[in-house]
Amino acid sequence: MMKVTSSPKHMMRVQRKKHLMLSAKEIMYDSSMKPFKSKPSEQSSFQEVIEVLSQQVFRLKCKIESRTLSTDTDYRCYLIFKLSEKCFGLHCPAKVRDLLNRSNKKTKAFYFRTPKAWNIHDIIQVPQKRDDGWMEVNVWKFNSRDGPRNGYIHVNLKVISYEGTMSGLIVCGVEFRPL
Repeated sequence: MMKVTSSPKHMMRVQRKKHLMLSAKEIMYDSSMKPFKSKPSEQSSFQEVIEVLSQQVFRLKCKIESRTLSTDTDYRCYLIFKLSEKCFGLHCPAKVRDLLNRSNKKTKAFYFRTPKAWNIHDIIQVPQKRDDGWMEVNVWKFNSRDGPRNGYIHVNLKVISYEGTMSGLIVCGVEFRPL
């Protein structure tokens, strides 16, 4: 959307930054091992969500048309999720690694459940409740000018549980929002 404001001497345009939301089905990498179970959802923006089965690792993988995001803009990627009633784990931090960033092999730690204050240490990525009832946690940060190839921004993130499986994690999708 464009918002136009006028001043006595000239017209000024202010452009609203674009954001993008992708369903779990569009972004969760599905291998032949079938580590996920698709299920219908009435509580989500999407018709289906993905429940992670007894896995310690899953990948978020897609390519985004560069034009769907604002140019030269810092973005954060939020994983949108819920924990099923059968989920008893995911108390320890998880980590995410950008598999395409060859120059920086650092991992980023985050929590699926809000930890006690004495357990946070240097990890500041804790889940927040959204207005739609889902939870979200920031898993990645990038600039839309970095890395587009052939008109696409490639996303390939590996999410790893530090302890135990991620059984009971229900993923709605991811949201790319400008900072």
